Amino acid sequence: MPIFQGETQTEVVQGLMTLLQNESHPPIIIVKVLALLAAVITTQSQAQPVFEEVMTVAKRSKSQKVIAQAIHTASSLSQCVPPDPKLQDQVIQLALSQFTSTNYVIKVRSLEAVGNLCPTEEGRVQSAIMKTLIEHTKHQDNRVRTAAFNALLVVQEREVKLSPEVYDSVCQALHDDYQCVREVALNLIKVAADGDPERLVPIPDSDHHVRLVDHAFSQICNMVNDISVRVRTKAASLLGNMTSVSERFLAQTLDKKLMSNMRRKRSAHERARAMVASGEWSTGKRWSDDAPKEQVEADSVSVINTGACGAFVHGLEDEFLEVRNATLDSICALALNNSQFANQSLDFLVDMFNDEIEEVRLKAIQVLQQIACHITLRSDQLGEILHALKDSSLDIRESLHTFLATTILSTMDCIKLCVTGLIDNLRRYPQDRRSIHRCLRRLGSNHPILVEALVPQLLLIHPYFDGVEPSVQDGEYICKLILVLNAAVHCPTIVPLLEQHTLRHYAYLRDTMPQLVPVLKLGEDWQPTGEAVATNTLRFLRESMEKVANLERSSTQMRLTIYQIVHSDLVKLADIDPELSPAAHFAALYTQCMWLFNKILSTRNWLTPSSLSVQQSGALKSNVDQLLRNTFRLRHAFTNLSPQAEASIRNLRVRTLALQLVYVVHGSTGSALGLCDNFLEHTEALHRYLTDEKLSGDSFLEAVFEELSQLEEPRPGAVARILQPLLISHPVPALAPITNPREIRMCSAEILEPQPDSEVIYKLSAGLVVGVPLDAEVSHIPNPSTLRIRVAYPDHSTHLVVPPKSHLRKVGPGTYRLLTTVLVSAQVSWSEACQVGLSLVLDLSDQEVLAARRHSVAKADDSATTIQLVKPVKVLVWPKVIRKGV
Repeated sequence: MPIFQGETQTEVVQGLMTLLQNESHPPIIIVKVLALLAAVITTQSQAQPVFEEVMTVAKRSKSQKVIAQAIHTASSLSQCVPPDPKLQDQVIQLALSQFTSTNYVIKVRSLEAVGNLCPTEEGRVQSAIMKTLIEHTKHQDNRVRTAAFNALLVVQEREVKLSPEVYDSVCQALHDDYQCVREVALNLIKVAADGDPERLVPIPDSDHHVRLVDHAFSQICNMVNDISVRVRTKAASLLGNMTSVSERFLAQTLDKKLMSNMRRKRSAHERARAMVASGEWSTGKRWSDDAPKEQVEADSVSVINTGACGAFVHGLEDEFLEVRNATLDSICALALNNSQFANQSLDFLVDMFNDEIEEVRLKAIQVLQQIACHITLRSDQLGEILHALKDSSLDIRESLHTFLATTILSTMDCIKLCVTGLIDNLRRYPQDRRSIHRCLRRLGSNHPILVEALVPQLLLIHPYFDGVEPSVQDGEYICKLILVLNAAVHCPTIVPLLEQHTLRHYAYLRDTMPQLVPVLKLGEDWQPTGEAVATNTLRFLRESMEKVANLERSSTQMRLTIYQIVHSDLVKLADIDPELSPAAHFAALYTQCMWLFNKILSTRNWLTPSSLSVQQSGALKSNVDQLLRNTFRLRHAFTNLSPQAEASIRNLRVRTLALQLVYVVHGSTGSALGLCDNFLEHTEALHRYLTDEKLSGDSFLEAVFEELSQLEEPRPGAVARILQPLLISHPVPALAPITNPREIRMCSAEILEPQPDSEVIYKLSAGLVVGVPLDAEVSHIPNPSTLRIRVAYPDHSTHLVVPPKSHLRKVGPGTYRLLTTVLVSAQVSWSEACQVGLSLVLDLSDQEVLAARRHSVAKADDSATTIQLVKPVKVLVWPKVIRKGV
């Protein structure tokens, strides 16, 4: 890839070499030339002639910066693909010879070079490099020490075994005065522990040994109290990667009790033996100093301080949120592999719910979500957790709902506390209704036995007296009913406890909330209609498409009739079976396009619109516009299609553009050059797609390719004359068989707020704006950046509003939640409350050739390049008349 515009890479290298050979240039120019050579050259064939000149510059130059950059460039050139061992040996010798320099830049570059080029096989060169690196770990310049440790880190990652004295030097470097040295020492300790975790390391002032991974873990734990924020953050984050640490070291990270530093306490037996050997006996001055050995506490025997005391406690109490977040991540990583540690850390994670930073509180809840499978909540812990439901942050409340839905509660009191807390949350924040319902659904499924014991209390069922029938519109009652009904699936003994009106409410909720209320095995009198009916919608879908495919020799009128019938059936099928709804909508839209295509071609004198009546001409133009919109929606609104189905809709899109070009050329006096270019680009794209997927095109495409190849210059008139007979002689092929109908996805949206039947009136001063809260769920959109909010005003003007990226949250695979405020303005001329439509669309104007915009076929609101995801929701806006001041 050329660096300078208009020049090839070879020319750039030759120019840089000319500058490098000129000794009259100042050192700053030579340094920049060497840096550019290291960036430009990537292959060994290019590096060979340049390497010798770079080595010459390094030997002849007197500038320390030039020598340092030359060593770095030579090291980069020797590692070009494929690496050359001879060149690498020359660089190593050059770097080793420069360690006598007193300049720190040369030493740093030399250390980087020998670290990157250190041979993996043992020998004289490796020994010299390792000796040099170890010596420079104690250099007086902190930058040199940092470079030496970085070089050792690179050598260790290349699987070169380090000597034990290197690990001792790294442990000493943890007490260095400079944070850059301490930070790189932490990385090296972690890499050393991963490389040889089972090697035994002696404990100072003791005759005992511990595993290297345990010793490294304790050393990193000590750095959680470092004075530098960066070092504390690095240490806290590295702890989570050391999953092979021993249980006792891990347990002490949550305990602040301090002991003697890594020294073993002697047992009473050992102390008594030492006293006997010294000739001393009990003096009587200390109570029970001659107690029998059998009464010595077992916990006081062989207790060793691991050095990890209270590391995570200190990390969670740190004043900087970076350290607290890193500590939470490490606790999560270790708790996922150790259920005992997960239960021990639960109280500390719950305490983080009181943190002053929202980000930390949210991360604590997310950690609990991930380790929920290892923990069981007690009532005292649950009380602290439920207090977070009063938080004003929507993310925290919804994350807590997700956690409660996945965790295990221990007692009935926990269930009662949880239900009470969620109902109180519903009173405070009604917008959390859907999230609370999903939480209660999972909560009932996970605790059916505990919920069974609470059914009389939750539903106010008395064994002797009839209570008042609750209203099915009561939100709190619906929450309790969702909990009980989901528990009844796994505990059938709950059903006999339910009263008659509860069973009626179940039938109502089953029809209105099928995703929240499961199917229960009740008697025939209470079974919701349609639950036991066996359907074969998949076979019906395939038979409908086969019916369309068998119409090739039928008359035009017969095809139009069958197309309409099949389209109507597929639309009804999409409403019946939600699982097949995307595939049914896809097939229905394709069938409607076939109907429109045949309808246009069967219209008499469609190529001469001037001979048609005004009504016929308007209907023809409307059909062409509708066909363009439908094929555009087919092209962009459906995903997970098979290559055959993708080829079918691309083929239909090309045919539609060809029909549009012919229609415009014969029925308009304007230029059709843009439409012609649009058609040709889509045709070439379809040809490349068929070639890449190794698919064969139909007879229409083959004829188009053959005719276009004979044109010297594709003018709109000539192209239209070619396409006109081909459109008539080659009918639109039927849709290819759908091999994966249940995997097809259709982009859609649902507006939760404002409600369609809401009577809220938004008042504002005329000429100003008012904010309308919008809460919506968007599913299976190919690119979230194309989502727009469409605002339609009563004067038929529309505006597309780009929602902020932070207001679009991903809540599941392919599902997003949009929670934002739409600013709506009102004209001064409004005199009463008017309805403003809010909807969600995809704006794909950047992904489609916009030649149609320049012609009258496209509408003014760009509907040809937008896909509507949901029907507009009407809100009442009432502008007040501006009062003029006196």
